[in-house]
Amino acid sequence: MLLTGCLLLVTLFSCQKSNDGDSPKTKSALLTASLWKIASVGVDLDKNNTVDLPYPLENCEKDNTLEFKSDGTGISREGATKCDPEDPETENFNWSLKNNETILNIAIPGSFFSGDATIITLNETTMEAYMDITDPDTSMQVRIIFKLTH
Repeated sequence: MLLTGCLLLVTLFSCQKSNDGDSPKTKSALLTASLWKIASVGVDLDKNNTVDLPYPLENCEKDNTLEFKSDGTGISREGATKCDPEDPETENFNWSLKNNETILNIAIPGSFFSGDATIITLNETTMEAYMDITDPDTSMQVRIIFKLTH
């Protein structure tokens, strides 16, 4: 009986799955896992984290990628089609996470993707965030929501 009990315990413990690989990834790890593409951009008029006025992305914008590197740097790449032939193929940027990984601070030269973005969703396939920016034409504060995907 004792031998049967010991064998049963050994069998039970040897069949249990390890939870080591099941722990959730950090937002930093999710950001740096692979290249991101712009899926959508829009204005949130009532600041409820939903797009009220979608921005129609041109094909030359849809094929651009963002690469977040684990050292806090990144590369913005033009895709196969360029909106302006004078645009550089790549631009370096810096990024960091703040406030317990709820804020993405990003600095891409010449882009509205510069400043603090509040992360709405970040998982293995999608990042959605918003930035409150000042519209250069009207000087009004507007909320821009952008969605990136792999």
